[in-house]
Amino acid sequence: MHSALFAIFGFATAAYTASIPRAALKSFEVTGFNFTQAAGSDAANVYFYVNEPNTGGLTICGDDAVRPNELRFCNGVPQFVFGDDFKTLSVSWLWGADGPDHHTSASGTANVTLNCVDDPSQQGQQQCTADDFKIEPTIVAP
Repeated sequence: MHSALFAIFGFATAAYTASIPRAALKSFEVTGFNFTQAAGSDAANVYFYVNEPNTGGLTICGDDAVRPNELRFCNGVPQFVFGDDFKTLSVSWLWGADGPDHHTSASGTANVTLNCVDDPSQQGQQQCTADDFKIEPTIVAP
């Protein structure tokens, strides 16, 4: 399933990519995770921050009516996609290196554990959060 998520990001086949060991890269940090979903809906309103400690980047991600396996963009270049039932989150990040024709991108996937309560002000709606978590990225260099 993870390979299918990476395909959504548009990462080319292995013939066009080279993997760099994970040890060379610090983990992405996901914080402030907020998730709201109405009963019976396959879409959710999702908002969270991604801290990219390798360059000090921080961005907010999220949107209304987010669905599993649907690619979304953060505020800027990073992208995200949820797996089935919002149980996994994949994030990709793109940096420019050595000019506009050479880029380095990193992506990774982590499990999401939602802590949900019924929203008393909205019948049938759940308000969820998740503890801060890390995503172990792998560098992909085109």
